[in-house]
Amino acid sequence: MTTLDLMLFASAVLLLAGTIKGFIGLGLPTVSLALLTLGTDPRMAITLILMPMLLSNLWQMARGGPLGILLRRYGRFALVLGLSVGLTAWFSRAAGDRLLMGALGAILLLYALLDSLRRVPPLPERHVGLIEVIWAALTGVIGGLTAGWGGPMAMYLSARRAPRDEFVQASGLLIAAGSLPLMLSYVAAGHADPRGLGLSALLLAPTFAGFALGERLRHRADPALFRRALILLFVVLGANLIWRAMRGG
Repeated sequence: MTTLDLMLFASAVLLLAGTIKGFIGLGLPTVSLALLTLGTDPRMAITLILMPMLLSNLWQMARGGPLGILLRRYGRFALVLGLSVGLTAWFSRAAGDRLLMGALGAILLLYALLDSLRRVPPLPERHVGLIEVIWAALTGVIGGLTAGWGGPMAMYLSARRAPRDEFVQASGLLIAAGSLPLMLSYVAAGHADPRGLGLSALLLAPTFAGFALGERLRHRADPALFRRALILLFVVLGANLIWRAMRGG
């Protein structure tokens, strides 16, 4: 695939992923990676979404309520998550494409499973600090390996009983908190070079266009039907990735 072909394909993918993110508040890394790996290797797919993932979530976070309140409530989780993502991405820098494809496929299927649970038990107040640290560390391991930690993150926010607006803003914070160390680790490991980051920056335009479209659709479409279709897509793409990993690409 030529660079032009890759960018046309990636622009279409980020337009769709941005639309989904604007509609339900998350899903950009997961959808992007699942589709981009149909046309390129996992490392390049992750490199291409680094800038859209970081900046779209900083924007989503900044558009919500007071940041001080958000940081007091979710700052500890964000800090542990970021450290875990960065360290995992660095120590897994030599992992092969088959492992990354298999792990990403498993995360897509996990996301579908977690969504089917619907109601997550609330965190017990007496042990909330310890549970947060463990949960954030494990979420970061998933994120550092696959760049997709939306499933366990959404499950955590549901367990905290975050209201809808707070859920969306906190999702922006927690994905941004992992995106920056992921980017730094990819640059340090040589997976993301200036050319790759430049291509990633160009994908900001379709990402934000999709985000704006998704926000408009949110008021016109049935969110439950949309989410069911998205979960079905995750199941199909996750199974395909695991199959490709098992047979060698």
